[in-house]
Amino acid sequence: MSAPRVLVVDDSDFTRTLLVRTLERAGFEVLTASDGAEGAVLALRECPAVVVTDLEMPIMDGYQLLRLLKSDPACHDLPVVILTSHGEAPSRFWGLHTGADAYLTKDYDAQELVTTVMRLAARQPGASHPATDAPQGPMDVLARVARQLDANLLQATLANTILEHGMGVSELHDACQKCLATIGDVVDAPLLAVGLSEPETVVLHLVVTQSLPLRVVERSAEAVLGAVPINPGATIDAQITGTSEEIEGDLELPDLVFLPLPLTSTPTMLAVLPRNLHQFESVSRHLVQGLLPHLAVVLDNARLTQRLQELSSHDSLTRLLNHRAVHERLREELTRSIRFDRPLAVILCDLDLFKRVNDTHGHLAGDAVLRAAALSFRSTLRASDIIGRYGGEEFLIVLAETDMEAARQAAERLRSVLAKQVIPLPAGGTVCISASFGVASRGEVPAPSSADSLVSLADNRLYQAKAAGRNCVRP
Repeated sequence: MSAPRVLVVDDSDFTRTLLVRTLERAGFEVLTASDGAEGAVLALRECPAVVVTDLEMPIMDGYQLLRLLKSDPACHDLPVVILTSHGEAPSRFWGLHTGADAYLTKDYDAQELVTTVMRLAARQPGASHPATDAPQGPMDVLARVARQLDANLLQATLANTILEHGMGVSELHDACQKCLATIGDVVDAPLLAVGLSEPETVVLHLVVTQSLPLRVVERSAEAVLGAVPINPGATIDAQITGTSEEIEGDLELPDLVFLPLPLTSTPTMLAVLPRNLHQFESVSRHLVQGLLPHLAVVLDNARLTQRLQELSSHDSLTRLLNHRAVHERLREELTRSIRFDRPLAVILCDLDLFKRVNDTHGHLAGDAVLRAAALSFRSTLRASDIIGRYGGEEFLIVLAETDMEAARQAAERLRSVLAKQVIPLPAGGTVCISASFGVASRGEVPAPSSADSLVSLADNRLYQAKAAGRNCVRP
């Protein structure tokens, strides 16, 4: 078995001679270069087991050599030891940050160098093959460096664009839209998507950049949702932008490329539907993978900012608006209703005999009932209706563009849905519950009406419903 080869790169004849003697005595075969450019040629052509390099050298210094070797796929995993007279902390930090596997100063103990090189050489699985496009001389190396600088500049520009556009966004879907738009500028992909799994919600944001058959878009959305875990009972928060069209007949569905995104404690996937898979793998994949950490930072920031905003305005148990937020929305809608003389109604709902559920089954059961009621409200009412937990087991619903009769019918639908619902309890078993409703419209209160007076009228009618035997709507 041949001895491992070590490449020594140093512009000092004395230092090279000393290092060659030390490493050959330890059983290594040693190659030498007098500057970084010559060292890059030998490293790419000869594929040594370890490179030992100085920092200050002519033509190409040790940092530049290190960046070139670590950025080139042919020798990305090649261990590099910096051996220099610079012992300052900034030099050590930058050398290790740039990719060096070890950093030694020239007052080193010879055995320490030998031990370090042996340890790094042992990590190499075996002799590697020279790069097919290995440089033939220093000018080839400089051209290679120039290409790498261009690639790094493109990567940095795209990363900066993603951070600049995305870090000021506080809504997750907006952040996804901006990030995917940036990636779409450099990747020929008619469809891009992000799938993100939270404990109670799965977020899907899909962007169609070029017109696609509707079936392709639908299948792609299903595939992205299938690529992230979905907890039982989790809701799907999906947003799809772009154009799609119905096409008759069978379609060959192209393959999506999935790239995991490193978000904090949240399984997340970036999906790309490339127009040409081979071109994507050979040209674009490395570029996109370099952007993934920056994309993750933006989405994490938007996700956490959105969560903080929701915590300040939403009830943590039911995920409906809290008392303050729903009252603010009522005042806004009431002002608009008065200004444009449009109808507005409110519904105040109270779960019947809720205390009995807590006393009989425990507070966890009561929480399950409140969550089930909130889910029924969201699924039964319009998307434009405003729903909030007003306090305890009371809920306030604001219905814009709705007259008294339409509001009464909406309350009756809610009453019927709740009365028929069988709610499973955390400890086993089920429970049924009903609710009473009070309904009021803006036209019933004196002008200029206030939010408090409208809620007060609905509250009076709620008490009438309770007095009438519960499980009913008043008026």
